[in-house]
Amino acid sequence: MSQIEGFHVQNYRVLRDITLGKLSAQQKAQKTQPLTQLVTVIGKNGTGKSTLFDAFGFLADCLSAGVEEACDMKGRGGFDKLMSGANGESIDFEIYYRQAPKERPITYELSVALDGKWRPYVKSGRLRQRRKNQRHGQPFSFLRVENGRAEVWKGESTGEEPSEKVEQELSDNRRLSIATYGSLGEHPRVRKFRDFM
Repeated sequence: MSQIEGFHVQNYRVLRDITLGKLSAQQKAQKTQPLTQLVTVIGKNGTGKSTLFDAFGFLADCLSAGVEEACDMKGRGGFDKLMSGANGESIDFEIYYRQAPKERPITYELSVALDGKWRPYVKSGRLRQRRKNQRHGQPFSFLRVENGRAEVWKGESTGEEPSEKVEQELSDNRRLSIATYGSLGEHPRVRKFRDFM
């Protein structure tokens, strides 16, 4: 059963910088526990409980409709209303998720910002996972997007990462790359994460 073990959001409405559960960078931290299948959020009015749930809805809307439309949907009021923090230039998310209990976790990172025409776009995105038997070092990025340029590695992870990499310019930088590559059969890891979202 798929499960989110950690979630980080920065500059999304009142959620300036929060982390729930365990993230990839916290693997050595013994005190940080992953989220369980049942999570209860309590707090005073106006502290961000509803905003936290809307952050998950925003990600789902980005996947189905694109980032510009997601900013305007469900009374969100556009990117300017969603953006918080005086020094922030982007809204950032990180999801740490596991496809099944014995599977290696996957980290998804997304950064949404305004382009030169003041329209929201995918500034960057990345899917990464540790190689089999890898205990230390950076996880392998099998999908990386930066300002409309994508790099994606084909195939399923079998221990050694596949050497066939596709680099291309994306035609629409307002759509999530996991929606694009997740519909192609040669990218099964991307497809699994897209289906989970």
